Amino acid sequence: MPPGFVTDSLVETVILVLGAPRSGTTWLAKILDSHPDVLYRHEPDEVIPAPAELEDAALRRLIAAWIAERGLRSAGKRPFFPKSWQSAPARLLRTGLAHAVTAGERVLGASRLAAAALPDLARDRPARAVIKSVRWSEGAPLLTRSLPASRTFFILRHPCGQVASVMRGTGQRRFELREAGTDMPFHEGRAIAQAAAFGLDATEFQALPDAAKYAWDWVAFNAPVLDAPAEQPNLRVVVYEDLCARPIPMAREIMAFAGLSWTSQTERFVSRSTTHEGRAGYYGVFRNALAAAESWRGSMTQADQAAVRSVVQRSGLGRFWPDF
Repeated sequence: MPPGFVTDSLVETVILVLGAPRSGTTWLAKILDSHPDVLYRHEPDEVIPAPAELEDAALRRLIAAWIAERGLRSAGKRPFFPKSWQSAPARLLRTGLAHAVTAGERVLGASRLAAAALPDLARDRPARAVIKSVRWSEGAPLLTRSLPASRTFFILRHPCGQVASVMRGTGQRRFELREAGTDMPFHEGRAIAQAAAFGLDATEFQALPDAAKYAWDWVAFNAPVLDAPAEQPNLRVVVYEDLCARPIPMAREIMAFAGLSWTSQTERFVSRSTTHEGRAGYYGVFRNALAAAESWRGSMTQADQAAVRSVVQRSGLGRFWPDF
């Protein structure tokens, strides 16, 4: 996207989708991306990390940089949708380019094409930008205060469901380790610090079953948003299980909160992405939503469920689900 496209308006009215990995962030983000006026960026903070300390002006520059990021990871997340700011031939060309760059990565290696940018091929300025991150929960309170015209969605999945999914992905070697010397795909130091706030020292943490360690990371990720003391009128918490149970009504509420109209394109996507039959890809957005929301109940051992519950009950963050 040419620099002139990243306007103050796009930054000030940005829509963020935040949540822990395996919480439904991509699905929620793609519901928003299905609106024809939206420009979508998928996890641009993997390329341009947020600094530990941010102030107002730096925050605006960071959001602008994320919107401008056009690497394949950020700008090439499928499915693609027809856009009001892009002609049909341009969309077809861009889709072909995305497939070509993806194929090139497989042949040449991702590092050889790391600098490759996927053009947006926009004929007009997009009205809104949507950014999705599974890293940046601690930035949500600052963003909602600094950019009152922005909208932030924070999606929560039942801790047993999220932990079961991440543990399955770890077993399938789908994640890179966050910290050298650990065997967990999360920030172990952050989880240890969170447990310490509830009276567990590092030795006691290491003696926990893996499911409990993952649960402490769930608490550590979600606490900065859920424990924020002030009311944040431009932030909405979305419970994944509620979205799975009532996809169309919930999606309508989500679009209204974002300031986006309801379109037939969004309705079709929500319907297709919740009624998929057959095998669903680990990172896919097309699945049987109700089955996905409850799958952990049959796949997770009772011991692991109990370990997760014991952690979350101590934190007080289980209030969104009736079984806590």
